[in-house]
Amino acid sequence: MDPILKTTNSQDIFFFLLTISFLLLSFLKANYWKHTKLLLLGVTAQRYANQFLREDNAFTQRVNLFTFLLIIINFSVIIAKLLETNLVLDIISILFFVTLFYVLKVLIIKFSGYIFMTKEISKLYVFFSLLFDRALAIFIFPLSVVIYFFSIDIMQILLISLGVIFLVVIILKLLWLWRIGTKAFGLSRFYIFLYLCSLEISPLLLIAQGCFY
Repeated sequence: MDPILKTTNSQDIFFFLLTISFLLLSFLKANYWKHTKLLLLGVTAQRYANQFLREDNAFTQRVNLFTFLLIIINFSVIIAKLLETNLVLDIISILFFVTLFYVLKVLIIKFSGYIFMTKEISKLYVFFSLLFDRALAIFIFPLSVVIYFFSIDIMQILLISLGVIFLVVIILKLLWLWRIGTKAFGLSRFYIFLYLCSLEISPLLLIAQGCFY
């Protein structure tokens, strides 16, 4: 086989990315499990999320950083599988656009907080907006490994399982953000609706369109 072709069209890139994910998860488990557990439990009850926010120290900041990297890597790996590509340049492009999306998302929320003079609320909304994504990035890691390296072909079952998981998490996330925004932060329902449509629902529709059409 042509070595150049092997370099640009190989499973090695996925092995490398998933190895990084595994190392990040190992760091979280070994050194930051207390705070990681609070983050994961925050999906089920707001009091755990509030406790995580109250601690706000170097440990929680590292957990936020590691889980953000997990979002970028694990979501990119799944998107690459849905797009049925294993070209290195394509994977790099997916990683770039996923990172760009989340960075822009955070900047837009913070900029909106600056415009409407609600900086503290925008900081909290960034946290709750990414909370479900962080938890999902952790939970889908085993499925990502199985999808790429399992010897038995159960691809369709796994993709359907991932689709169901994503759908459930997205619905819970939208309901959670709506409740948090209206009841806890007292934000206008109209602005929350615009946010959910533009930064939560629209990107998913674009990904679905790219995968199925």
